[in-house]
Amino acid sequence: MPDNELPGFLIIGLIFVVADGQILYRGARRYLSGPDAREGGGSVAWMVVTVFHLAAIGVLALLAVVAPDWSGSTAAFIGRLGVFLLLMAVAHVLTLSVLAGRRQDTAVESRYRARRTDEPVTTSDELAQPTVTPVPGQEGRSPRVSPDLGDHGPYRA
Repeated sequence: MPDNELPGFLIIGLIFVVADGQILYRGARRYLSGPDAREGGGSVAWMVVTVFHLAAIGVLALLAVVAPDWSGSTAAFIGRLGVFLLLMAVAHVLTLSVLAGRRQDTAVESRYRARRTDEPVTTSDELAQPTVTPVPGQEGRSPRVSPDLGDHGPYRA
């Protein structure tokens, strides 16, 4: 690449990297916070987008200096910019897959926490016994004693 095209290529590439990084950051922050917006996903989004910026700027720098056999024509400049945009699209997809995995981990963790707080903690002794359907008047997953039927039950002697 001739020296007069190098600054233009770098400036255009940096504009694309920063714009795409901002789009990723703003979308990731909303995406990671989830529908209830309890947890903020800003710090994780910032870390992932920072890695995206570093990788994209590294690819931009490599494309600016590699392949010196390309001619200094406008077609070569457009071709190099096209290769950069394709590689940036791959980096964008990889970033989205990392964010989707993080959201999945967060969803599983929140469901696990909700399940742990709703149900009483069962011991291994309770898990070894069969689960029975509680009769009216009993609460819980595995009742230990049936309620007193007294003289009003169906099994009078």
